[in-house]
Amino acid sequence: MMKYLIKLIIILLVFPVMVYAQSEQKPKYAPGKEKHRNKTDEIGQKQGVWKYYNSGGELIHEIEYVNDVRHGVSKRFYPYSKIMEETEYQNGVKEGTYVRYFYSGSVKQEGEYLEGKKHGTWTKYFESGEVQAETPYKLGNRDGVWKIYNRKGVQISTVTYKDGVDVAAVAASKAEEDKKKEAAKKKDGAKAPAAPGTTPAPGTTPPPPAATPTPNPK
Repeated sequence: MMKYLIKLIIILLVFPVMVYAQSEQKPKYAPGKEKHRNKTDEIGQKQGVWKYYNSGGELIHEIEYVNDVRHGVSKRFYPYSKIMEETEYQNGVKEGTYVRYFYSGSVKQEGEYLEGKKHGTWTKYFESGEVQAETPYKLGNRDGVWKIYNRKGVQISTVTYKDGVDVAAVAASKAEEDKKKEAAKKKDGAKAPAAPGTTPAPGTTPPPPAATPTPNPK
């Protein structure tokens, strides 16, 4: 009986260690010096930072998980494992800061996500660091004044948007449509005969007087 109890205790002590060991695995294609382990919990859900490599052993993706869902900073990498972009997630949805980099390491674009959509002013840069564009969004729609600059910092273009619509383009289209309607109205007015006792519109030819009927001789 005592031997049985000792064996049972040993099994109970060793089994959790075995389960924990099985929940860790070295990332596929990870170089030999890489000590990181991708972890899952007892029901197979991804937990913590997971790293992914290409067949050459280069780090290409790094993702933070909580209960198998992206939560935290997700990173993508250029060849030779140079950082390409960083995106914040909350419960599987893009939420927070986004930064895109040039291969050189300087910032290419940055902005914020809200509920998975671009929100607020996003800024794009030339590789030398000068601002190339400032583009405001409202929950994924272009909203506000978009500004474009040249490398000398001179503003070369502006476009105003409202709920994703180019305000100036809409106004120009409406003005053109109103102009066509007014022209059509004038054209129809020129064709219509003037009512008796009214003065013909300027530029129009008055209708000929009505013929006087000749009385029949008896």
